[in-house]
Amino acid sequence: MSELPESVPPAVLTYPQAAEYLGISPGRLRNLKWMRRGPKSVTYGKRDIRFRISDLNEWLDLKAGVTPSPEPARKRPKRPRRGVAPLGVFLALALVALLLWMLGL
Repeated sequence: MSELPESVPPAVLTYPQAAEYLGISPGRLRNLKWMRRGPKSVTYGKRDIRFRISDLNEWLDLKAGVTPSPEPARKRPKRPRRGVAPLGVFLALALVALLLWMLGL
């Protein structure tokens, strides 16, 4: 393979190169990627992960507030807890009990 001239930067960077480019440690970059908060990466296999310089710049712009953050995904409503009846059931039972008490039953 022929070597690239010094003036041409590589298209992709390894973990240590990307971490140096971003000014953080390689471990921090790995943690950010694991938490899905880091820059996008390109995978060439199971363990060969690289970062495009354009993705690193995009991530830096997002962190600096230059570009607006993407719309967050809509979350589903939480499921009700098991064994805990909704408030409406308690209110209905209280109303029935009050009516029975007023009628004297």
